[in-house]
Amino acid sequence: MKLDDIQKALILFFKKNTNEEGLTLREIAQEIWVKHPQTVLNKLNQLVLKGYFVKDEKGYRLVRESITDKFTDIVQLPIFGFAQCGNQGKAIIHEYSQEKMPVTMAFIGASDITNCFFVRAKGNSMEPKIQDGDLVLIRQQDSYDENDYVFVIHNQLPKLKKIIKQDGQFFLESVNRFFDKVEIDPYDETKVIGVVKKIIKNM
Repeated sequence: MKLDDIQKALILFFKKNTNEEGLTLREIAQEIWVKHPQTVLNKLNQLVLKGYFVKDEKGYRLVRESITDKFTDIVQLPIFGFAQCGNQGKAIIHEYSQEKMPVTMAFIGASDITNCFFVRAKGNSMEPKIQDGDLVLIRQQDSYDENDYVFVIHNQLPKLKKIIKQDGQFFLESVNRFFDKVEIDPYDETKVIGVVKKIIKNM
């Protein structure tokens, strides 16, 4: 878990500039005296894997300054295969090999991690909210609010969708406006596994 000089400089820079948004890699490189923006990108991605940063739709965020920080211990959450965003795929999510993703407790936002796991999005029906290849943090629960994005098993296919109700009928709704809603037939096998809590953009 040792950090090199550039990684330490990035942590210090983001600590001092917590309210700065929209900085380019080139601007960050100039501030920490690094020649190439690509070096900054590589080091930030390394810090994500080490649990110091997270990357979401707003960019990179510092979540952990030191290995001694309280409530920021790194935990390894499982990645269970793919969840479909418009494409066909294997029926059972556990058919995929299981990977691990290091994250901090601060990123998860809860002390109980036993019901949290990741799935990797596949397809483009949930763009721009969730894109192909994104890692999606799921908190396992069968209840959800109408504004939640859910991880649902629909006719044996794992999907990331929104469940809406119209005229007494339930539908699976995509974010991408080019995808039609899918009616949930009373005879369909439908089970809500959990709700989407965080999204790590594909790097």
